[in-house]
Amino acid sequence: MIDFHCHLDLYRNPLSVFEEAKKRNSFVLAVTTSPRAFIATSCHFKPAPNIMVAIGFHPELISSRLNERSLFIDNIEKCLVIGEVGIDGSIKNKDSLTIQRSIFEETIVKSNDCGGRIISIHSRGATSDVLRVLEKNHGRSVPVLHWFTGSQKELDWAISIGCWFSINPNMCITKSGIKTIARIPIDRILPETDAPFVQKNGVPYMPWDNTVTSYLSNYYNMQFDDMKAQLHNNLKTLLNNRGNKDAGKI
Repeated sequence: MIDFHCHLDLYRNPLSVFEEAKKRNSFVLAVTTSPRAFIATSCHFKPAPNIMVAIGFHPELISSRLNERSLFIDNIEKCLVIGEVGIDGSIKNKDSLTIQRSIFEETIVKSNDCGGRIISIHSRGATSDVLRVLEKNHGRSVPVLHWFTGSQKELDWAISIGCWFSINPNMCITKSGIKTIARIPIDRILPETDAPFVQKNGVPYMPWDNTVTSYLSNYYNMQFDDMKAQLHNNLKTLLNNRGNKDAGKI
């Protein structure tokens, strides 16, 4: 299975989940929330061909970790995938919106300057802000909007500027999520869990969960294995477009 946005380091037992994911998953993108978390996670998780650790700077943490800004930007050139980054427009983060926008735009510019990166993006309550930055700084990078919650108009805008989307189990059971999924081109979808934050009956989803794949196979009236192959091909296309030499092995 594929999990394109998972906080692998934040499970209660991260190393055991990591070991199990190595056996079960075809690919896991382990996003991080800060540059220091990325460094620590990279040290604790031994290299695995099917698990990629991304450097992140979560917008909710930016105001309290501004001293990590340079560390984050300097490490972008070392990573194929960046995340979790973005802008959060929720009430508790309103005071940091200006610096959030600044760092997010710096992230996109730096990623483009490095030849293009895949970027897993948080846009809660700030979809238009995120899309304006992406449209202004269009380049070789590929934005993947994680857990998209914007309007239908914003969704069409995102699709028009080349965004991809990662879909989690919660989106498959809410009216707004189902409406969003129906509008996204099938060849720009990747499954995610956003675990351990996304849970079912108080239990975090695991990286090998197949809820999203099952939902999509039912929605498109495809066999499960055919949908699994479609998502696998989507992943290969995304990674190959960024020049990943190991993409063919995934």
